Amino acid sequence: RAQGARSPAVPRGRGRCRARAGSREMAAGIGALDICVIVVLSGIVVAKSVWVSWRMGRSEAGVSPEEFFLAGRRMPFWAVGLSLFASNIGTEHFVGQAGSGAATGMPVAVYEWSAGALLFFLGFGLAPMYLRERLTTTPQWFERRYGPRCRLLFASVSLVFYVLTKIAASLFAGAVLLEVVIGIPMWASVPVILATTAVYTAFGGLGAVMMTDVIQSIVFVLGGFVGMCYVLSVIGGVGGMMQALEANELTYMMTTVRPIGAAEFPWTGMFIAMPVASVWYWCVDQVMVQRVFSAKSLPHAQAGCALAGYLKILPPFFMVLPGIVARCFFEECHRTAGERFPDWCETNLSDALEANKAYPLLIIKTFPAGLRGIMIVSTILAMMSSLDSVFNCISTVFTTDIYVRFWNPDASPQKQVWVGRLVTCIAAACGMAWLPMLASNSDGLYMATQSVGTHLCPTLVTVFLLGLYWPRANGYGAMAGMLGGFAFGTMRFLVSSAADCAGDRASFACMDFNHMALFIFALSFALTVAGSLAGERLAGAKAAAPPRAQPEAADPELLQMLRLSGVLLLASVLALCVGFGYAAEPSRGHGVSVSGGVLAFAAVAA
Repeated sequence: RAQGARSPAVPRGRGRCRARAGSREMAAGIGALDICVIVVLSGIVVAKSVWVSWRMGRSEAGVSPEEFFLAGRRMPFWAVGLSLFASNIGTEHFVGQAGSGAATGMPVAVYEWSAGALLFFLGFGLAPMYLRERLTTTPQWFERRYGPRCRLLFASVSLVFYVLTKIAASLFAGAVLLEVVIGIPMWASVPVILATTAVYTAFGGLGAVMMTDVIQSIVFVLGGFVGMCYVLSVIGGVGGMMQALEANELTYMMTTVRPIGAAEFPWTGMFIAMPVASVWYWCVDQVMVQRVFSAKSLPHAQAGCALAGYLKILPPFFMVLPGIVARCFFEECHRTAGERFPDWCETNLSDALEANKAYPLLIIKTFPAGLRGIMIVSTILAMMSSLDSVFNCISTVFTTDIYVRFWNPDASPQKQVWVGRLVTCIAAACGMAWLPMLASNSDGLYMATQSVGTHLCPTLVTVFLLGLYWPRANGYGAMAGMLGGFAFGTMRFLVSSAADCAGDRASFACMDFNHMALFIFALSFALTVAGSLAGERLAGAKAAAPPRAQPEAADPELLQMLRLSGVLLLASVLALCVGFGYAAEPSRGHGVSVSGGVLAFAAVAA
C-alpha cells in the first residue's frame, strides 16, 4: 500500500512470536458480557450483510454489471463517505497506529490528517471528470488517455498489488490481534471471516459492501470514541497524560513535525513526499475511487468525499492517543517502581517491536467488560471492511479491464456478473493461501510485500498527474515512465532489503522511503516527459489534449455550501498537521523551534 494509506507500523517477527506465547494469558480477561457483545454486534452486521446481498442478488435477470460493480450509480453521499472511511480503516490501524503512538508519538497522525486534503482533491478536483466520463474503473481512464497497453499494464499491476499487499495487510494484523486478545488461532478465526465476507461480497456486489461499510463505520466511531474517553479517564484526562509525559521527559511525543534528519517521520518526507505517494491510494486506486463512481450525482460524490475527510480527523484521537497513554502507563510504572499502573511494567512499549502490543494490552488490561467486547467487534469489522473492499475491487478490475476488454468483449451482462462473483471467490482463496505463510512466522515476507507496494506508487502518481495536466503526455511516455519507474523502484527495494542500515539514514539503500519517493517521482517524471516528446516525433503529431471535465448542473447554493465545506476541511487538516508543533530535538522535550502558524502559512502559500 502507499505509505499515506495507512500507518507504517505493523507487527513484526519477535513481537508476534511473543504475542502468541502470551495469548492464552491475555485472553483470560474476556468475560461473558464481552462474548455476548461480540456475538450480538457481529450477528447484527452479518445478518444485515446477508440480507442486503439477498435483496440485490435474488433477481438474477435484474442484476446488471453496473448494478453489481457500481451499485447502480445511485449511492447517496452518506453511503459514499462512510464507505470511503470504512474501506480505509483496517485492523492494522489498531495495531500499527497505536504502536507508532506508543513508540514515537503523534507524527503518525499526519498520515491520517493529510488524507483529508487528498479527499478534497478527489471530490473537487477529480470527481467532476470521473463522473463525466462515466468510468467503471480507473484503468479505463488510462486507456482513454494513453491507450490500451497502459490500461492492461495498470490493471495487471493493480491486481498483483491487491493480492500481495492489501489482502495480506488485513489478514496479518487481524489474525495477530484476534489471537492475542481472544486467544483464537488464525486457522479458526480467519477462514470464517474470509468466507462470510466473500459470500456477501460475491452475491451483493458493491451495494452490499457499501451498506455493510456504513454499519461498520458507525460501530468503529462509537467504539473508538468510548475507548479513547475511557483510557484518558484512567490516566486523569489530557492533563494527567501531559503530566506523565513531562515527568518522563516525553513531551516531544505530542509534536507532529520532526527534523529532516529524524530516523522516523522527517517533516520533508511527511509533508512533501508522502502526500505525493498517497495520491495513488486516495485518488487513483480503484478501491477508493469506485465509491465515487457509484455516487448518484456529482454533489453526492463531493459531499461524500468531504464527509470521509472529516471522519479521517478521528482515527489519531481514537488510536494514536490511546497508544501514547499506554506508553505513559509503562513509563509511570517504571518511574514509580510499580506504585502506579503495576500491570504495565512488563511489556517495554518504548521498543518499536513491543509497542505494537499497545492497543491489545489496553483492551485486556484497561477496558472494562462490555467495552472490551465492543473494541474486539470493531477490530473484526475493520478486518471485514478492508477485505470486502479489496474483493469487490479485484472482481471489478479483472472483469472490466481484462476479461471483457481483452478476452471476451461480447460477454453477456449475466456472464460478466458471474465472472465477477467467481473472481471474488478466487480472491478469498488467495487470502486462504496466505495463512500458511503467516502461520510459519514469515513476517519478513509480509514486510517485503508491503515495501514493494510503497515503491510502486510514486510512478503511478507521476503518470496520472502528467496525463491530467500536461496535454502532450502520450502512450509512449506513459509506458516509458511506468516501466522505468517500476524497474527503479524494484531495484531500490531489493538493495534496501539486503542493506544493513544501522545508524545510516543518508545512503541510497537506507534513506527514509518518503525521501526516496521523491527520487522515484522525479525519475518517472523525466522518463514520461522524454518518452512523450520522442513519441511525438515517431507519430508525427502532437498528442491530443485530455478531455476537460464540465461540472454538472446543480443548485448554486448547494455547490457553494459544498465548496465551503471542502475549504474548511482543508484548513482543518492543515491546522492539525502543523498545529501540534515542531520538536527540534526529542531528547530535549517539547522544544518548538518553528511555530505551527508559520508552517501553516507556508503550506497555504504553497
